Amino acid sequence: MKKTIAALALCAAVFVGCKKEEAKKAEEPQLEEVPVAEKVSYLHKLEWTAYKTPDKIGVSGTFNDIELSGAKDSGNIEQDIKDATFKVVTSTVNSKDQERDTKLFNSFFKLMAGDITGKFVDFKDGKATIEITMNGVTKQKEFNYTIIGNTIALKGNIDIIADFDGTKAFNSIHELCKELHADKTWTEVDINVEITKQ
Repeated sequence: MKKTIAALALCAAVFVGCKKEEAKKAEEPQLEEVPVAEKVSYLHKLEWTAYKTPDKIGVSGTFNDIELSGAKDSGNIEQDIKDATFKVVTSTVNSKDQERDTKLFNSFFKLMAGDITGKFVDFKDGKATIEITMNGVTKQKEFNYTIIGNTIALKGNIDIIADFDGTKAFNSIHELCKELHADKTWTEVDINVEITKQ
């Protein structure tokens, strides 16, 4: 009889122990998943402005193939594109001048390592940290940003030589256009980006 009572007590202890363990597991906080924006689309555009001549005359353009990946749908556009990545296919450079675009690709972008890629690292107090890889060099750049409705607009600049070791490509396009540029090609390029959540 005593053995039977002891056995029942042991079973009860194990059962209660299991229940307590299950209760503990149920109480553990569950991480909330932020859904990837499969049904939400993002319009994105990029404009670059390079400069020539001592008067710093601007020449603007874009790229026809720009990929944005990993944007989320959290209801906050800053959080939506934080950690999103991008790829700019440099062979699709478009300055609305076919002859110029051919020169830009063959005498500039073709002399750099690969396409331009990057990631949106952080957004805080109107400053965006963007990681950019160009010519095999990865660097974080700070852009200013503003939000109007569902659109985030980012403005910043890069230096072809100081930031991305692009001396070879820069010298190539400078020599090719030396006369047209009155012997002055600027290494700085302004960049404007707009991303709109639809």
